[in-house]
Amino acid sequence: MRWAILLAGLLAQPAVASSAPRILDCAFTTECDSPAATCTTTVDPILSFALVIAQEGETARYEGDATSPPMQVDYTEEGVLLAYDPAGPTLTSVGADGAAVHSSNLILLAHDVRAAQWIGTCRTR
Repeated sequence: MRWAILLAGLLAQPAVASSAPRILDCAFTTECDSPAATCTTTVDPILSFALVIAQEGETARYEGDATSPPMQVDYTEEGVLLAYDPAGPTLTSVGADGAAVHSSNLILLAHDVRAAQWIGTCRTR
């Protein structure tokens, strides 16, 4: 009985925050062009970047970009990480298994749609 009480007490403790940021190395091998309705898949990455998730887990930035404002990071109920970069504007979604989609939703001169998606993986470094 004492072990059950001790175990319950340990499980009730808050999780300790990581002392270092989480870095996701993302590589995308499929590119889909929405206006042309085409997708291209290659062996080598078409697009790659590293996403640095801050210690608190609420913001992120691209590795090597210390000048842009941090991106907002949210998580769905299923644990999918969502990083929104309003400067792009882009949205990167990363599943618990590393499956990832990076979307760019750009409209130039208020009418020229430049939407695209890249499909690949993001792995914790």
